[in-house]
Amino acid sequence: MIAVPDWPYGPYTVDDLDALPDEGVRRELVNGWIIVAPWPSTFHDHAAKRLERALEDAATDAATDVYIKGPLDIDTGPSIRVPDIVVVEGEAARAARARRARAYDAADVLLVVEIVSPRSGSEQHDRVDKVFEYARAGIPQYWLVDLEPEPRVLVRRLGADGRYHVTGSADQESALKTDEPFPFTFDVASLVE
Repeated sequence: MIAVPDWPYGPYTVDDLDALPDEGVRRELVNGWIIVAPWPSTFHDHAAKRLERALEDAATDAATDVYIKGPLDIDTGPSIRVPDIVVVEGEAARAARARRARAYDAADVLLVVEIVSPRSGSEQHDRVDKVFEYARAGIPQYWLVDLEPEPRVLVRRLGADGRYHVTGSADQESALKTDEPFPFTFDVASLVE
């Protein structure tokens, strides 16, 4: 992601972000600065859709009241982020829509998934910046998906110390298995099929 150089100097607000013309780009507000997020490649988009559908199917099978969508705006306090996939507690998602909220509150998010786009400029944000920001926002789980050189999912869970800890991983030779936020088993190799 890169800062856009032709806008006046910030810091910016959500109102500034919303006032920008629709130029076919994804934008995030990060600590008062507007950044442009690259649109995902077809490879990235395919993986996100496969994982989103699998999460939806598992949530339905478990009769879990959640809203799963990607990309989706979430308010982390200092920022408006647009993760690739978000799982929001169902009642909170309905309440946010009823009040016509600008974004879903991070406090209501159960899981965020970011799919790394190597060489895009957003890789460091996904691997470093968002790890700390999502943890500070209290999001219970953060999954980081790598597609290159081989598909891999890294599961981070929020500990009592307010930091993420790696609690699992799966690659193309293994299935991702977790019980939170609902029972879920996923063939990681299918991300790139």
